[in-house]
Amino acid sequence: MSMTFAARLLGIHPSFGGWPNRTDREADTTKESVQTEATGLLIESATREVHAARQRHRREVVERTRLRRLVERVDRAIELCEETHLQGTKEVPADVARRAQKVFSFARSAIRKTQDEEAIVAVEEALNRRQVKITEVMDILWTIQEIVFDLMLPWRTQLPEDVEGDDDVGAMVWREFRLGP
Repeated sequence: MSMTFAARLLGIHPSFGGWPNRTDREADTTKESVQTEATGLLIESATREVHAARQRHRREVVERTRLRRLVERVDRAIELCEETHLQGTKEVPADVARRAQKVFSFARSAIRKTQDEEAIVAVEEALNRRQVKITEVMDILWTIQEIVFDLMLPWRTQLPEDVEGDDDVGAMVWREFRLGP
């Protein structure tokens, strides 16, 4: 096999683009460095996304935990109010009022941290109501609990399209479908 034939097979003969020179090697090195740089940017971008997702997850867990604790506190306060009401007490005793105020303070703080303007306004409106009778305090606590449930389970306030409407035709069709033979 002659050198010319071998050179032609390898593609390094002048008729096939010439002999490899320094600029060809530099071009290959530049191409490799661009590919390496691009790979590095992809890895860096993916790493940022993973860290951002972890932070979002942590924030969601913290918010869910905060709202669950608020529900627990509201439940205990409602239970205390119900026991007091069953004993025949109409006006809010001092110990129940203190307990309710602590729950109200925690509720105000927890709801503000959600940054849901509608919920913040609803809680403030509830807390501005009269709090003289035990039933009034219970109503406020139930209102707060409903607001928190709506924050935790947003689907509670969203009806399916086939049930919405003024004429309730969608609901009737659904019922006919369910109750049909």
